[in-house]
Amino acid sequence: MSFAQAELNGMIIRMAPLGPIATNCYVIACARTLEGAIIDSSAEAARIHAMIEAAPAIRPTLLLQTHAHVDHVAALGAMHARLQLPIYLHPDDMELYKLAPQQGMMLGMQVAPLPAPSVLMKDGDTIRLGDLEARVLHTPGHTPGGVCFYFAAQGVLFSGDLLFAGSVGRTDLPGGHFPTLQRSLKRLLDLPDATLVLSGHGPETELGVERVHNPFMDDLEG
Repeated sequence: MSFAQAELNGMIIRMAPLGPIATNCYVIACARTLEGAIIDSSAEAARIHAMIEAAPAIRPTLLLQTHAHVDHVAALGAMHARLQLPIYLHPDDMELYKLAPQQGMMLGMQVAPLPAPSVLMKDGDTIRLGDLEARVLHTPGHTPGGVCFYFAAQGVLFSGDLLFAGSVGRTDLPGGHFPTLQRSLKRLLDLPDATLVLSGHGPETELGVERVHNPFMDDLEG
């Protein structure tokens, strides 16, 4: 199975758009220790396993969720059953998380009830993977418990469905709120322009590009 792969400042990054609406799943790891994590087990567990097992094989230790929309959690139960790894979720998305089977019906996906999260993240938490260190940014607006994972030393932001290349996440779904999403976007203005943004859908971008060209980031500094 094909996937994109890169290594950036000691971080291995593998990505594939999976499932009915091409939701990006990331398998990341410390290049030295190969200790890693899966960010958003979106769908197609066999393809996620292929990303883990490609040379060099990654040793995942965490299942990280940017939020709990079904297109981001559909393969989470299968990944947890096989790997027995802790699931990290923000508590404000627990209601959505529990409704994953019902959410799946809306997309024609069969999703079993998900295992209980092991860790309920909060803003400012630190996540370590070998030599890598990420800060959890609570960035609601698309969902109440949406988070980003910011790896400052690598200059990488996993933005979930907060920020896309040229756009932002929807706010017309239950739990969405556009003014709250704007406030979350404003938090990103403190990050360097060269920050690589890896989002839940679509291609990579840079924060500086989005500050200039993304219409949803207009006037955020005002």
